[in-house]
Amino acid sequence: MTMRYLTKRTHCILTNLLVVFLTYCTSFSTNQICLNPSSNHILSSRPNNIRSVVTILAAGRERRISTTSNSNSAISEEERKMISAEEAARAKRLGQRKQRLQKEVSRENRISALEMKLKKAERMPNKSESEVYMTKAERSELQGLLKVRDNFEEQYGSMTFTKEHLEFKAMHNDAFIQLSKYCEEERDGKSEQPTNMFFLDGPDGGTASALIHQGGFDKNQCYVANRHESSCASLRISGGGLLPDENVVHATASEALTISEPITVDLGVDGSSAGKEDVDLVSLSGGKDGAFARIDFAAYYFDGCGGFVPHIIGMLSSALLRQPPSDDAASSGPIAVGYSLLGGNKDVVKKELAVSRALTIIARRRGMRMVHVLDDPLRYGISPDIQKIGGSNDGTFTTWLLLQAEN
Repeated sequence: MTMRYLTKRTHCILTNLLVVFLTYCTSFSTNQICLNPSSNHILSSRPNNIRSVVTILAAGRERRISTTSNSNSAISEEERKMISAEEAARAKRLGQRKQRLQKEVSRENRISALEMKLKKAERMPNKSESEVYMTKAERSELQGLLKVRDNFEEQYGSMTFTKEHLEFKAMHNDAFIQLSKYCEEERDGKSEQPTNMFFLDGPDGGTASALIHQGGFDKNQCYVANRHESSCASLRISGGGLLPDENVVHATASEALTISEPITVDLGVDGSSAGKEDVDLVSLSGGKDGAFARIDFAAYYFDGCGGFVPHIIGMLSSALLRQPPSDDAASSGPIAVGYSLLGGNKDVVKKELAVSRALTIIARRRGMRMVHVLDDPLRYGISPDIQKIGGSNDGTFTTWLLLQAEN
C-alpha cells in the first residue's frame, strides 16, 4: 500500500515538473531575444535565471578580427610602430653603408701607402736610415690595419661542420628549393617577372649549389649578399664560384635590399615619412638603392643570422615592408621566407613568436596572410621528417613561413 502510494506520488511530481518545463520553454521561445552590441551577451525578457544561462552560452564566442588589409583605412598602431622602426633603421643603414665603405676605402688606401713605404724601407742598406724613413709608429699602424682587415675576413668554414649539422642544412636547403618551386608554380604564366631567390651563403656556395644543381634553377635567379669581400669573390664566377658577378654583393642583407626612398605612407605623426630627415639621408647615400632593392624576390632564406631578433626583423622589414612591385601578379604571388636563429633552445619560443608577429604585421600591410609551412610540410613537397632545431649540439633553429594573398 505504501509502495503504491509512493509510486503514484512520484509519477505525479514528475508529470507536474514536465508540464512546468514545457510551459517555461514555450514561454521562452515566444519572447523576444536581442543581442546587446555593447556586451556581446544575449538578453531576454525572461527572468534572470534564464538570462544568465543564455549569457553563459554566448560568452564563449568572441568576435573574429580579420587580418585583411584595407588601403583606405587607417593603419594600425602595430603597423605604425613597424613602419617607424623600419624608417629609422633604413636611415641608419643608408648612413652606415656610406661610412663603412668610406672607412674601408680609406683603410685600404692607407695600407697600400704604408706597404709601399715598407718595401722601400726594407730595400735600404742602412738600417738606421730605414727606420728613419719608416718610423716604428708607422710600422705598428700597418700591423694594426692589417689585423683589422684579417679579423673581418669570413669565419665560416663548412669543413668544420659536424655530420648532423650538414644534414640539417641540407634538409633546409631542400625546403628552400621546394618552396621556391611552389612560388614559381603559383606565379607561372601570371607574371612576366622571373622567379628570383635571395639568400645568405658562405664561401663554399652550399645553398647556391643546392638551388642550381638539385633544384634546377638558373644561376641568374640566385642573389646573395655577404659582408665579407673574400666570400663574395669565392661566390662569383670570376672567382671560381657559381653565380654571376652582379648577383653577389658585398653588403649586409638589409643594405642590399634597402630602397633609398622612404616608405610612402602617412604615419599620422608630425611631419611625414618624406620629411626633411629623409631628404638629408638620401643625399648622404648618394640617392642610391641597395644593389637588389628593386628586384622582386619570390623566396628569401636568411640563414646564419645569429640569435638577435631585431636583426632578423630588420632584414624582413627591409625586404618586405615596402611598396609591392608594379607587376600585379608578382605583388600578389606567394612569398617564402626562411630564417635561422643560433643559440639552440634558449628563449627560442619567445624569439620565434616575436619574428612571427612582426611578419604577420608585414603580411597584413601587403594585404596578405602568413602561414607556418612546417605545420603541413607535405603540402609544399617538404619531407615530414624536417626538424626546426638541429645542427651541432642542436644549436640552430630554422623555420619557414609563407605569405599568401588573403583572397
